[in-house]
Amino acid sequence: MSGQPTTDTNEPVFFHPDLFVVPTDGQAPYLLGYKCEDCGKTWFPKLEICPSCWTKLNQIKLSRTGKLYSYSFIHVGQRGIKSPYAIGYVDFPEEVRIYGQLAIPPESLKLGMDVEVVEGVVRIDKNGVPVMKSYMFKAVE
Repeated sequence: MSGQPTTDTNEPVFFHPDLFVVPTDGQAPYLLGYKCEDCGKTWFPKLEICPSCWTKLNQIKLSRTGKLYSYSFIHVGQRGIKSPYAIGYVDFPEEVRIYGQLAIPPESLKLGMDVEVVEGVVRIDKNGVPVMKSYMFKAVE
């Protein structure tokens, strides 16, 4: 065993179910934000109360697309992530900036490009078998 989590069916574990939703009816995946009842500020990831005004937050569905704010290439990564890979911050219309892996070829990366949320493999075992899935960002086509 690789030390990575798997299910009884050897399917990759779904990571961050309180942040990321992949509908079973075939609709596109999306991220979950948390919007303040009083000040209206949106937060990601999940928080219990608004850090700005200490008010209750309500879960909302975030937009599926955003703009690539910054990115970096990782040549020597963590165990379980095939290197090299790209990571980046994406600005969403709800005024949240979200960090994640980028499923975009290096030669195609451009600051300000439109990206969308997708489901992808974020960890593999020592044999290259997918063990964990979560959200990633890919270029809008």
